[in-house]
Amino acid sequence: MGRMVASDIPELADLASAKGALAKLWRARQFGEAAALASKAVNLWPQDAEFRTQHAQSLLAAGALIEAEAAAREALLLEPESEDLWIVLADALIRQERSADARESLREACFAMPESAVLHGRRGHQAMQAKDYAEAIDAYQLACDLAPEREAFHLGLLSGLWHAKRYAFGGTAAGRAVALFPESSTLRQQQASFLLAEGRAIEAADVARAAIRMDAKNAAAHWSLVDALWRQDRFGEAFRTLEGACAALPSNIFLLGELARLSIPMERRDAVILAYQRAIALPEMPPQIWRGLIRALIEHEELQEAVATARRAVLVYPHSSEFGAILAETLLLGGMPLGQVSLEIAAALGITAESIEVRYTLISGLLALGKWDAATVLLEELRAIAPDQPELLLKFGIALTGKGNFNEAIVLLLDLTDKHPENLSAWEALCDAHRQAKQIKSAVAAYRRLQVLGAPKDIMRRVQTRLFGEHSL
Repeated sequence: MGRMVASDIPELADLASAKGALAKLWRARQFGEAAALASKAVNLWPQDAEFRTQHAQSLLAAGALIEAEAAAREALLLEPESEDLWIVLADALIRQERSADARESLREACFAMPESAVLHGRRGHQAMQAKDYAEAIDAYQLACDLAPEREAFHLGLLSGLWHAKRYAFGGTAAGRAVALFPESSTLRQQQASFLLAEGRAIEAADVARAAIRMDAKNAAAHWSLVDALWRQDRFGEAFRTLEGACAALPSNIFLLGELARLSIPMERRDAVILAYQRAIALPEMPPQIWRGLIRALIEHEELQEAVATARRAVLVYPHSSEFGAILAETLLLGGMPLGQVSLEIAAALGITAESIEVRYTLISGLLALGKWDAATVLLEELRAIAPDQPELLLKFGIALTGKGNFNEAIVLLLDLTDKHPENLSAWEALCDAHRQAKQIKSAVAAYRRLQVLGAPKDIMRRVQTRLFGEHSL
């Protein structure tokens, strides 16, 4: 049988056959043809509401968003209590990126059909997307009341309450949800989070343990347990628990990051090395895991292993200059002469030792170790070749700051930020130069500029720590 089109389907003479033909077109994912057939069927059988709904749904499925919106609005004039039509209208508006209109349509839908848990749930989801937590809570609460058997509605309500910082009410709601779904690890973890927010660490630990028993892969529950133990000053047990969680979930970036963070006060960098070595054996580990492992190895004075890991990282991330610089740093730490380091970097990168890229990489390693004079010599050589190269000027500014030549560094970095106002690294370097020159107002101005530019959290945390002595944003 050839491809079906609406214009030559003989079954249109019979209502049941027309519905069968529509079903076949949907199974074949021929949504455009289904929309055309449904349109004809609406004209032939205007009393059959199903065809109007299928017309709008087919248009939406075919990607004809404006037409789907129009069809849904027209059909709703006749059927204002059609849940499916309200959903088509909302989805058509959402996919047109008209979120405000979609939210308004869902409010109308819930007014027209106040007993529809699905529509209240949709309204709650869209409110969450818009960060309107008050409306999200209202919508999800109604959805939970109407359909308490739907776990997703309870999770939506808890999410809204969490974001609204309504912890006491959230704890009560989580308790009710857990009673309805006693085997849900996710809901128990949510309950543990609310208990922690209320300062009830002992209870939170018990609930988190129950969540882990139900699902050993629930990373959030593992962290809730660690957090609860830490708040009880049970630091050794908390850290051991975190080690166990990382062993059970070796690819979880959050848990690995927390292990690295807590290993410092616990003086357990060996734990980071073991966990991160397990992690990099897995595919698609992000750069920060490799970086964290190399740093931990350096701190543990395992330089040979650090060098070997840095070489592997260069191969895994061949287009990233970061790991070449880290390789240079580790080689220099081992006392290798500059010439030999250049050869090693060139071999790792697969380029000649005389290339500018190798020299930049070597300079980055020298700067990381605070070897300002050696870096400046190489920078002077490169400056004669490429005097206006932004990366070179940035490194020059950092080296001059390190040497204490603050005024010269500031002049250079001001010129760089003027010519390249979006260069986040340049603004960070300028902020640090002003800070070390005791020009605090100017340093704060550079910091504010980074905020305006939307600098990533790691940059902002680093700058804030240096400038204000704070350890987190």
